Amino acid sequence: MYAVQPDILQYVSECAHRFQEEIEQLAESHVLTIEGGLPALELQVQPKFQALLEYTLWGEYGVVAIHGKLQLRNEELTSKDQFSIMMKFSLSHDPNIDIEHKKQRIEEILYGEVDLFWNIPPEGHIGHVELTIRFSYQPGTGRLGEYVRCVLGIVTGNMKAA
Repeated sequence: MYAVQPDILQYVSECAHRFQEEIEQLAESHVLTIEGGLPALELQVQPKFQALLEYTLWGEYGVVAIHGKLQLRNEELTSKDQFSIMMKFSLSHDPNIDIEHKKQRIEEILYGEVDLFWNIPPEGHIGHVELTIRFSYQPGTGRLGEYVRCVLGIVTGNMKAA
């Protein structure tokens, strides 16, 4: 059995709390509901320590799943550590719009900031788009909200989201 040091648990708790606050602000500003209200939190200690935070947000246009991975770096704890974020968007859009143009616009805006992957929807799913972005995130920068605002605003055409 592996033991987790109390200072590591305190560190994870503080990071999870800050992240939770940002998710709540993001959900409120984009009229999204947080599934279950709290993240799914998983701690792994082998082969190296990491904490996984997962949120599912949903609203009128679809679902945004946010996965955060916090890793211990060089056996040091620091509140300034960045952690890996993966956001998956599964959104409905007006089937009469040129989605390829919107995809290109998103790629132009996010170029160099995130790794971006378009998922090809199954045949017959018109008016639906899926996108995954990955990036390193430092809490408090607001980038999480900026990326959600960009994708939701462009795909849905709802400038309220943008």
